[in-house]
Amino acid sequence: MGRLARSIAQGHGFSSPTDLDSGPSAWTAPVYPYLLGWIFKVFGVYSAASAWMVLAFNSIFEVYEAALAGFGLAYVPEDMVLADVAGGRLRRLIEDRIFGNTVARWSAWAWAVFPYLIYWPVRVVWEASFSTFLLTLAFWLAMSMADATSTKRRDWIWFGLLWGLIALTNTALIILLPFLLGWMLFLPQIKSPNFVGAAICLAVFVICLVPWTIRNYSTFGRFILIRDNLPLELYEANNNSSSGLWTRSEHPGNDPATMRRFQELGEIRFMDEKKKQFQEFIREHSAQFLRFTAERVWYFWAAPPQATVVHGYDFRVARHTQFFLAALFSFAGIALMFLRSNPYRWLLAPFLVIYPLPYYLVNPFPRYKHPIEPIMLILIVYVIAEANRVRFRLRQNRV
Repeated sequence: MGRLARSIAQGHGFSSPTDLDSGPSAWTAPVYPYLLGWIFKVFGVYSAASAWMVLAFNSIFEVYEAALAGFGLAYVPEDMVLADVAGGRLRRLIEDRIFGNTVARWSAWAWAVFPYLIYWPVRVVWEASFSTFLLTLAFWLAMSMADATSTKRRDWIWFGLLWGLIALTNTALIILLPFLLGWMLFLPQIKSPNFVGAAICLAVFVICLVPWTIRNYSTFGRFILIRDNLPLELYEANNNSSSGLWTRSEHPGNDPATMRRFQELGEIRFMDEKKKQFQEFIREHSAQFLRFTAERVWYFWAAPPQATVVHGYDFRVARHTQFFLAALFSFAGIALMFLRSNPYRWLLAPFLVIYPLPYYLVNPFPRYKHPIEPIMLILIVYVIAEANRVRFRLRQNRV
């Protein structure tokens, strides 16, 4: 992210994602690097002032995300569009319809003190906080539009614009768009699905992607929807030297020899080479690939192996346990929603079942899970609240 931003600030455009000059790039979605590039241009490339501004930017959107996940997901107006967010028209409880007022209140408090709310904005210079904010906003708007007595055309336009921004910030989140639209169109209480509105939304969404797609085609001579680094990520996690996770020593951002190879071939030919190597690995080691994938499913929810030593004490097992319990309680919440036929079950389930699928094939960094953690937290609070209502009665045998 920083290297792309440096190139942008220095007037070289979206290029050179490693230390060496390697020419034009489509390594990541463009929004966040351009935001960083603007900060670098104003406050200096890799300067202390830029560092403060970048971390402040991350933290601000994490705070807004917290407001949406807490108060925003707890209070939604009867007829609201994106333009009304700044106006503060927050009147009705979402969780009062989904889980109840208690879950709404405790979800807000729990998210306010959630550790990753503090950790990610200042730990990595990445789009994790910004994309989590955008996805939470999309979830909020989907519920608002579905609940409104009538949805106006401008609502669908705003929704399409938002998803265009999401796609150009974190491409992986696109996988949730069809499921949110499907839920909005086929709710049990909807008599006539608004297919026209959904078509407008999708048209606006596609239009948002056209300029960047044209840029990629004119630059690389081939169709690249948004980014091109998937072959590298697949190969890094699936090769003879890996254990199913990222082989950092062979990544062009870290290994000087691979970096020079990247510069020599150029980005597109380098990605083509990695694609062939990945395909060869699949053909020759299909069983190993399946084993790697199964392990990554576990690591996505229980965190990849990492030494966690504090004052001489190893908390590695505690770290895995904490991540796993969060996942376990989240899935328990979804299961309970299906058991009780909650009408919102098909809205929340894709966040846990569909969203992680791409990350089962590459390295499952914990920050990749952050966009769905607001939903996970609401489900955890729901399960705990329901468990608190359970009363056990022990039958006494009379003699």
